[in-house]
Amino acid sequence: MTSKAQRVCVLAVIAILMPLTSRADLYSAAEAFEAKELERAFELYRELAELGQPEAQENLAVMYVNGEGVKRNNVLGYAWAALAVENGRGEAAQEIVNQIEPHLSATARDRVAEIHANYGKAALEERLLPQVTPGVVNAKSCKVRTVADPANYFPPDAKRQMISGVVLVEVTVAPDGRARNVHAWYSLPSGLFDEAGRRVAFANTYEPPKENGVAVACTMRFRVKFSIGGGIGAATPEQEKVLAEFRTKAEDGDPRSQLTYALLLEVRPESHYQEPFTNWTLKAAQGGIPAAQYLVGMQCLSSAREKNQAKGLIWLRMAADAGQTNAQAALAYYLLRTNSGEDFGKAQDLLEKAAASGHPEGKFRLAAMLAAAPEASRRDPKRALELLAQVKDELDSDPTFFEIRAAAKAMMGEYAEAQKDQKLALQKARKLGWDLTVPQARLASYADSKSWAGNFFVY
Repeated sequence: MTSKAQRVCVLAVIAILMPLTSRADLYSAAEAFEAKELERAFELYRELAELGQPEAQENLAVMYVNGEGVKRNNVLGYAWAALAVENGRGEAAQEIVNQIEPHLSATARDRVAEIHANYGKAALEERLLPQVTPGVVNAKSCKVRTVADPANYFPPDAKRQMISGVVLVEVTVAPDGRARNVHAWYSLPSGLFDEAGRRVAFANTYEPPKENGVAVACTMRFRVKFSIGGGIGAATPEQEKVLAEFRTKAEDGDPRSQLTYALLLEVRPESHYQEPFTNWTLKAAQGGIPAAQYLVGMQCLSSAREKNQAKGLIWLRMAADAGQTNAQAALAYYLLRTNSGEDFGKAQDLLEKAAASGHPEGKFRLAAMLAAAPEASRRDPKRALELLAQVKDELDSDPTFFEIRAAAKAMMGEYAEAQKDQKLALQKARKLGWDLTVPQARLASYADSKSWAGNFFVY
């Protein structure tokens, strides 16, 4: 990657971080404290401390001991200071521990134990933090069978400029071993490789799991790397400098730099610096960065561990509540895949928010619901077509795009037009090796002047 491209990557990462409308982050907490809004600062630090953020734990302890924004409570101050020390914080937390430890009563120690039972390392690892060590392979996990060569899909503009990149994609693997609903969750440089990443994912073949000997659908996420000349090559001095700058800030505890550094590592050239494993994205998530919370949620959901998947939903909900559009679209898609009627309303609310912010996948999935939702009250086929028109250039490589459009037209009684779109969907699906049974059945319905209602995201 050229030095110019490296700078583009940094700017792209910063753009990801800009919508900081989180319920709590270290920056808003510090600003509230400086502005003497102590009660608000206390609540913000408390929320982050409960996620295991060491600096927030230390500041919470200090505020308890000093009675800032909360009634003074040395026992709770000690409890949070002890957790902060356990997580690597320094002098302020250690001083509180040293001063209060000798004076704790049995009742006070019980209260401290209660805090540790809820928010200590063991408790957070059980309830919230992803398990990153290799585990037992889940028999229900997806596998890639054959990998398409990214070089065959390299964007011409990127190739001319000698830019390498990476895309995180999510696919639903249907029982036929082919990808459906391929979505690019993030890419570096931003947006440049999204479509190429989707095309690679469509071209791959997969091995879905089996239940009672029958293949069933599954979901997986993976990175597609695009590199010039088959390798990313050695880092230039300028690139080493950029990495070192963000590494230093990350190590100093700055959440935005932690996420920036984590994402830059995804596309870094060969570096002389040997990076030890550190989950910088998780650290940024604990610091209240919604984009990081979204990425941790996706990391957890892609795990074979069932506990990690439950944790992933917690992180996604946090990010979605903070207004992170990727998280809103991802959480809605999860709810739709469960195919529970009671979740359709929640999914639609999330998709409305994501679409209102201009999120392409949010518009695409909302269009699918408006075109053919099982509940007639949720349908608005005219609006579905309007949303599809807004994302056509980005998502029309997916046969499902044309299936959704066909369904919307059929709902409006335009059966001839619906058949045209459905035939185009079949043509594209045939090239991708899809099982055509369901798409052909939809075409037959439209030929009989019948509309189709259902969930496009369940197989």
